[in-house]
Amino acid sequence: MFYCLAASNVDEICEAHSGKSGLLALLAAVLLPSSIALWVVADARKRRLSVPYDFGTFVLMTWPVAALIYLFYTRGWRAFAPLGWFLLLYLAAALFAVIVSFIVAM
Repeated sequence: MFYCLAASNVDEICEAHSGKSGLLALLAAVLLPSSIALWVVADARKRRLSVPYDFGTFVLMTWPVAALIYLFYTRGWRAFAPLGWFLLLYLAAALFAVIVSFIVAM
């Protein structure tokens, strides 16, 4: 999971040094939503929830909203724990990207 979050910040590093986004930026843009969609589908199977056939595709296309709704639907107020971990990992990845871009710029 941390790799997917770190990869989402590759775009900033790639753009800072080449002036344009490349294949890494495309990969970073796909990794985060797809990993979240895969997690939601796997969690639904683990909890034995009946979900539609294209539920994974729906979550992939609407992941910011659908993942939040799924979390609060399945966990109630305990959904704040995974959200907190996600935010912590995302901020750590962003900090890592800033540090690496600062070191490379020197």
